[in-house]
Amino acid sequence: MHDQAEQLRLRVQETLLQVKKAKVVSVLSGKGGVGKTNIAVNLSLALAGLGKKVVLLDLDIGMGNVHLLLGLTPRHTIADLFEHHFSVREIIEKGPNNLDYLGGDNGLLSLFELDRNSQVHFVGELEKLSSAYDYIVFDIGAGLSEASLKFVLAGHEAILVATPEITSLTDAYSMIKLLHAERPELTVWTMINQCENEREGRAVHDRLNEVSSRFLGKKLASLGQVSFDPAVRRAVMEQLPFVLESPRCKAAGQIQKAAQCLLGKRGAADISFISKLLSFLSKS
Repeated sequence: MHDQAEQLRLRVQETLLQVKKAKVVSVLSGKGGVGKTNIAVNLSLALAGLGKKVVLLDLDIGMGNVHLLLGLTPRHTIADLFEHHFSVREIIEKGPNNLDYLGGDNGLLSLFELDRNSQVHFVGELEKLSSAYDYIVFDIGAGLSEASLKFVLAGHEAILVATPEITSLTDAYSMIKLLHAERPELTVWTMINQCENEREGRAVHDRLNEVSSRFLGKKLASLGQVSFDPAVRRAVMEQLPFVLESPRCKAAGQIQKAAQCLLGKRGAADISFISKLLSFLSKS
């Protein structure tokens, strides 16, 4: 099976100069209940609304609910890629605003226990996404499992969602330490959710950035904040994304601003995602 993995690496390298590669972004949090999936869904929709081709993958193992916030029921899940060797084109789901997505499944728990043939097929299908989209967004489960950590470390950037609560900040810093220890060069953005106002959001980011810079030598980038907004709760209850349900609300404006910020800082992507993920799989 080593030969199959090596052949996939060579194929990716051969197309590096010919095919535009997607930026791979992971949305994660140190603890649950901070609105991480809501941020992932609405930010992905905002990027799609800016004319970018975006696919959102639900990697919240055992707790996948991207489809619920989109108000949709997926026919297949991402686990079908390796459990049944489906192609990614067979299971891709169409969401609103030209957003594509893949539903989650707790079958991802076994990804790193699969035979090499299934692993190589899975990564090969992800490589197809890399050449077909501008952005691949992963909604990562709260905290980090051994499997989901590999996806974050293999990606290009990470968006850490936190709230002003002390428990959220403590867990967020623990997440920053882990990511920095494993891959110091990884770009980490903060997205402060459920804050009273923009001033509080900026203060929370500054606090995290100060501690991270002082003790880790790691500077954090700010993607902004999302303030408390009744429109957000109403949209969740109705299983509709708030950027589409209430596009003029304050929270939607802040998400739009975050998407433009992310777009403005978009550097050239490379083959590192596929190469790194293959490397992690080979060591499992």
